[in-house]
Amino acid sequence: MSARPFTRRSRLLATATLVVAAGTSALAPATAFADTPAPSASATAAASDTPAPSTAQPLTATLEPAAGQAPLTRGGVGATLTMTVTNNSDQERPFHPAVTVTPVGSAPNGWNWIDFSAKAISAPATYGMTSFNGSNFSGHVVPENRMSHVPFTVPARTTYSWAVSFTLRAALPADDTAVKVALVNDLGNSTAVEPVTLPVASPTGALVQKFTNNLGTVSYKKPFETDLDLTNNGAAIGAAINPTLRFSNGSRPIAAVLKLEVSQGGAWVTVPGSDNVWKLPPVTGGLGKGASHRYQVRLSLTGYTGQWSGVSGSLSLDPDTDQGPVDTILKASVTLDGNGAPSISPSTSPSASPSTATAKPSPTASTAAPTTSTTGPSPTASTRTPDTQVVPAAANTPSAPAAANTTAPAGTNLAATGAGNSVALFGAGAALVLLGAGAVLYAKRRRTASQG
Repeated sequence: MSARPFTRRSRLLATATLVVAAGTSALAPATAFADTPAPSASATAAASDTPAPSTAQPLTATLEPAAGQAPLTRGGVGATLTMTVTNNSDQERPFHPAVTVTPVGSAPNGWNWIDFSAKAISAPATYGMTSFNGSNFSGHVVPENRMSHVPFTVPARTTYSWAVSFTLRAALPADDTAVKVALVNDLGNSTAVEPVTLPVASPTGALVQKFTNNLGTVSYKKPFETDLDLTNNGAAIGAAINPTLRFSNGSRPIAAVLKLEVSQGGAWVTVPGSDNVWKLPPVTGGLGKGASHRYQVRLSLTGYTGQWSGVSGSLSLDPDTDQGPVDTILKASVTLDGNGAPSISPSTSPSASPSTATAKPSPTASTAAPTTSTTGPSPTASTRTPDTQVVPAAANTPSAPAAANTTAPAGTNLAATGAGNSVALFGAGAALVLLGAGAVLYAKRRRTASQG
């Protein structure tokens, strides 16, 4: 009988013993730590007598409004404050300031109620960045062309100063009669600064627009609908307000004919206008402080002029009315979709004739196909109306290469040809090869063991 099996069993037993021993030694430090005696009462008392670290900060910061600061107004008088920091230590220190502005009253809905800026007085080039978390505003003061998380580095025994400015917009709610301004240094290495409260007055009206649906598409098949709210957050307006609504794309002309309707008495009424500019029905009674007037509007695409091209534009009130300016920062962005645009009559289009529709395309005809397509407007077309639907001339499009035949002809058995099963067959073959290789290796080891 060969002694090799006994040797293998001895090696296995030695390995298991080593594993158990290693596990016991790994647990030893934890056991030793558990037996360490607790510190004595005298040692605890000595530790408590150690003086606490000093709470003095290396940086001294201030934030002060300009002398004679007038009450703030929406869209009018703003505020400029001086922010300073002095490094009292003998080494340079980081300083990462931000100015928070919190309305005293209703929380604003969104970000469009404030504008902020910052510039250096005696400091490195500076940039002001705005940040919003819900209605909470922070104006970060950072080195120019840097991200908002980058701090300033204040040299030892040096003072830096900045001018931080902000203005309030008409979107600030009507019942906000003051704002609280505070300096925040999230590095926590400067002295605390008491917030500054500045009053907000409402001497005049403060009109602002808001769309309930501020993003959409208008096409020949579907108009764009939205509610337009005109709100007065300033003093009451007693006279009629006559707003104007327009669709524009800056200075670029829009080759489209649009129709605007407003809902009145439960029915859609067309608003007269031209060049995509419409005079809305007046708000006859004016608007009180905090009051709103809602227009329900619908914009439809009815035709185009000249060569059609897709375009996006803004739906917005004019920034001025007969009762003062309107804050129009929040516009509705609308895309014009010209798909399905009306085209010229089939009787006037050679590409739509029956003979062309049934003719087999030649190389010459396929090359010229884009110039005879009926899916786009003719360069000479004038203003058009959607009285004719486009029927694509299928024969004018070169035939695509024939797709693979996925339907078996009569009398053909796909299973017999193996179609679709090549991956499965390959996997089965690979498995058989691996099993065979394992069997050979096992037999070789058995022969070697028996010979030894």
